[in-house]
Amino acid sequence: MAMGKGPGSKWSILILAIALGTMLGAYLQGFDATAAVFRDVTRAGFDIHEIDMIFGTLGFKFFFRLNLGSLLGGLFGLWIIR
Repeated sequence: MAMGKGPGSKWSILILAIALGTMLGAYLQGFDATAAVFRDVTRAGFDIHEIDMIFGTLGFKFFFRLNLGSLLGGLFGLWIIR
């Protein structure tokens, strides 16, 4: 079976490429030469520090980062599924 033939697999390939591009962009932010190019364009999400329940404590943090790596990953994903 060829890769990326079903409609569900096309979306998963695109989302995976965007996620990998975002992680690559976040990694490249750590270097002085590429930090300015791969800076975060936007960062949105929420952070629940602590929810204290009777039986335990729970916390949750979710943020979406958008940088040049996200854009390049999205374009690469579109190129793969075309």
